[in-house]
Amino acid sequence: MKPFRLVLPAALMVLALLAPLVISTAAHAFFGFGGKYETVQPQGETVRIKAADISDTARFYTFKDGGAEIRFFVVKGPDGAARAALDACDVCWREGKGYRQQGPNMICENCGMAFNTARINEVRGGCNPHPLERTMDASGDLLLRVAELKAGARYFATAK
Repeated sequence: MKPFRLVLPAALMVLALLAPLVISTAAHAFFGFGGKYETVQPQGETVRIKAADISDTARFYTFKDGGAEIRFFVVKGPDGAARAALDACDVCWREGKGYRQQGPNMICENCGMAFNTARINEVRGGCNPHPLERTMDASGDLLLRVAELKAGARYFATAK
């Protein structure tokens, strides 16, 4: 009986310490706030991502257009080129799960397919991240047209 008296309080203490993390994570997933996406604001007809924010680690953004939240990511491929794509594809978008990064690959959270970041903006269709046209200005900032982001709203309209 003595070991049980020690195990139960220890287990309760671990649960008490983990509860805020579990509740916070569940709230973020359920309510869709905080965490993965940074909100961007347009400057006229463009959204600007600063050169300093573009690296080989994908950064996830959301662009709000009325009630729609258009999600996308920007990442520097192994070739040094800045890549931009919707956080959705032509196949799995209805699930609303998007992508996560694992090394040089973006992984579809729905089907598990991996896509090397060098292929983003080069390959269209299927489960590839839906590419966004982008340009770079003289300072190295990445520019996305608001009209193109708005056109991507259909990928998030009926997502779960």
